[in-house]
Amino acid sequence: MSPLDSGSAQRSANRSRVIHALRQHGAMSRAALAEIGLSRSTVASVVGELIEAGAVVEIGGDGPRAGNGHAPTRGGVAKAGRPPTLIGLKGGLGAAIGVEIGNGIVRIAVCDVAQELLRHEAVRVDEQTSPEDTLLLVDRLIDGLLEQTGFRRDEVIGVGIAMPGPIQRRTGLTGRACTLKPWVGLDPRLLAEHVLGLPVHAGNDANLAALAEMTWGAARGLRDYAYIYTATGIGAGFVMDGRLYVGANGTAGEIGHTTINEDGLVCACGGRGCLNTLANPDAITDQLWQSHGRRPSIGEVIALAHEGDAGCRRVLADAGRHIGVAMANMYNLLDPELIVLGGSLAPAGDILIEPLRQSMMRRAIHAGEAVPDVVAGEIGIDVVVVVGAAAAVLRDATRFPLPVR
Repeated sequence: MSPLDSGSAQRSANRSRVIHALRQHGAMSRAALAEIGLSRSTVASVVGELIEAGAVVEIGGDGPRAGNGHAPTRGGVAKAGRPPTLIGLKGGLGAAIGVEIGNGIVRIAVCDVAQELLRHEAVRVDEQTSPEDTLLLVDRLIDGLLEQTGFRRDEVIGVGIAMPGPIQRRTGLTGRACTLKPWVGLDPRLLAEHVLGLPVHAGNDANLAALAEMTWGAARGLRDYAYIYTATGIGAGFVMDGRLYVGANGTAGEIGHTTINEDGLVCACGGRGCLNTLANPDAITDQLWQSHGRRPSIGEVIALAHEGDAGCRRVLADAGRHIGVAMANMYNLLDPELIVLGGSLAPAGDILIEPLRQSMMRRAIHAGEAVPDVVAGEIGIDVVVVVGAAAAVLRDATRFPLPVR
């Protein structure tokens, strides 16, 4: 029997509540742990038991958090102005794997249960590669990263897999809006569990990126916010009352298919004038043939815009205004306290965000009163989705329990 399972049912339940809180929020002070509904004396007793069992560690309040620079913290300031001692899960208890299966790329990340990113890797793949072959590649990459981090397969608590499109909540199948066509109509969770031999969570890339920013980035500590993910298409992840909202069929957040111009270009979804036809990276770069004699990459467009290129600044500003229309509609419905822009357009910064903000302000119902701030995400595009996939596993103590030792 694990030392965490010993004692009365009530003591075991209290330990579970503390561990669940630490998995949700990262390291916390004892005072913050008392806010989950336990008395201070109970927290002191439970923390002592968990330290003795080797499940948690104390992290000194007078210096950097050793070995855990990626993890968020909670709690106030201790007396005399010094940060409080924090309680965090011991990283060696287990690992979570994040996997991003994107358009032309597969990314893998390993995080320990203390919410530290240990290793990540990316490999280019053909978008027409079969799902089975893609997952066999993922399996090999997982073995390689586990060897580098020192974790064994039986110490992996779960794998989070991010897909570029909606996953139907009732059936688990990827919808037709998935931009990886070989995966449309499949159940990525069941398929991955069969190939990898590990428990799996599968989710939409924008939703999981939203989870990453809430765990490590710009939305730490918030309970209601929206994350705009710009990649091949434009999606959104909604966090409502501290939880991801995916909708009845998993399609919540498909703002790339919000109609902006009823007489506009036909979108891949069959609609006209969708936001994707006006503001996704392809739509932006397509507009520069005339002025630049070629189609630069979105990264080049952003770099040239920062150097003062008028054409590049214009197309990014126009994209921001279009996204702002969609954001105003979203704000009027959901009232988030913050909007975070992430993905490939985030490096444009205020060149895109300021027109976005102004466009939203003109249309939001409470313009000038309580319109949320719009900020660039703090986590880079190369890792935000894949660590978000790992975060989905790290935060779910029910489906992905810690290994019994």
